[in-house]
Amino acid sequence: MKIEFYTRLMPTFEFIDSVHANIAGANRLDALLETTLAGANTIGLAHVAIAQHAHASSGLMQPDIINNYPQAWRDLFLRREYALSGPVLAACQRRGGAVRWLDLEEIIPLTREQREYLEEARNLGLASGCTIASHLPHMPTISVHFVVLNNGPLDRRTFMMAQLIGIAAAQQARTLWLTKLPRLSAETGERLSPRQIECIKLVARGKTSWEIATVLGISDQTVSEYLTDARRRLSVANRAQLVLKALKQGYFNLDEVVD
Repeated sequence: MKIEFYTRLMPTFEFIDSVHANIAGANRLDALLETTLAGANTIGLAHVAIAQHAHASSGLMQPDIINNYPQAWRDLFLRREYALSGPVLAACQRRGGAVRWLDLEEIIPLTREQREYLEEARNLGLASGCTIASHLPHMPTISVHFVVLNNGPLDRRTFMMAQLIGIAAAQQARTLWLTKLPRLSAETGERLSPRQIECIKLVARGKTSWEIATVLGISDQTVSEYLTDARRRLSVANRAQLVLKALKQGYFNLDEVVD
């Protein structure tokens, strides 16, 4: 029985091995997208996106994304700033590894904006798929996204194979993007301190200066000084802008401040 089982799996192993070899040979991001997409198309997946997420301590202030998604979705994604508020990465950070989009609501409580995100995706035929996220300490998160054509079902076998392809694509993307990461210097602007980030996270949770002071065991005057200096460093005028810009620049993610 074991011999028969492994015999049935051999074509799958050979296919994945071939895709992995092609991905490892991609020496440019556009070639990586093309190679990953070719493997994905073979198993019934129509679209691929590979993203490097904002990570302030690496000097990366904006996400980098390569994809073959419809132009209508690309425009909507940028206009609505879904890289910041979309539910997919939040779910991956909560669970880790790989997530089927069908399971999002079981993993995180969806906000109104996140439900709108999913509805917009459904209207464009992009509602069914999965994401494989690669998290490493002190490094930007890399995520690989696969879309099933016309909102079709994502079966278990395809999900498994997408994970194997996604792991390889994320690893190669990290290697290629690593050479492009900006070096931290005076030119990148002043960084927020760990204490300032703690304060901003609590502001994002709706806390007042007095409440933040109580949580952190410091005076409310000190909290105000931290936040005033943080606004100066990020060149924003108020606390709402401070939270938004800190999120956009990757100092923390939405899942850290939403219960």
